[in-house]
Amino acid sequence: MGKVVNRQELADIFGYSLPTISAWVENGMPVKSHGGRGKQFEFDTEDVLKWLLARERAERKAHTAATLKEGGEDITIDKARLRSEIAKAKLSELQLAKEMELVRPIAMVAKVLSNEIANARARLLGIPSKIRPAIQLEVGAPEGTKKLVNEVERLILEALTEIKSYADEPVEEEPHAEPSSDHNEPTDDE
Repeated sequence: MGKVVNRQELADIFGYSLPTISAWVENGMPVKSHGGRGKQFEFDTEDVLKWLLARERAERKAHTAATLKEGGEDITIDKARLRSEIAKAKLSELQLAKEMELVRPIAMVAKVLSNEIANARARLLGIPSKIRPAIQLEVGAPEGTKKLVNEVERLILEALTEIKSYADEPVEEEPHAEPSSDHNEPTDDE
């Protein structure tokens, strides 16, 4: 058993105001004896301390149950529900965009681009053999022709290597990118 004190003494011991002590009494703080008609309230400090500690633990437990930590920020149940609703709405918008053929699967776009790049590469690599006869006519000497064709070939290979190095770099995608409203995206006909 702790020390038996009145309201003012309890307020002084715990460092709170008299209105706070009254509010605690209304919220279920243990009272040793109720006051009234000239008689003061009496409190057992040990009982009050146990009540305050239990109340604090319950508040922390309720707060922990209602929040998550993400990147140091509290995520409440309400925030989590809002995020879930936003995600559902975005999925619905994406599904609608697919049905309206405003977006295409990445695999399809990658295949089309890969084919186009392969065709462009083959055409570029064929340029030296196509211009060799024209250079031969203009230059006249086989050694000069060979030198010019080799230079054109070197420039083409250098350009293709540069293009390949850019193509090999990973593309950072927006995780929640909105579907574009442009209709210039590849279609099945292209």
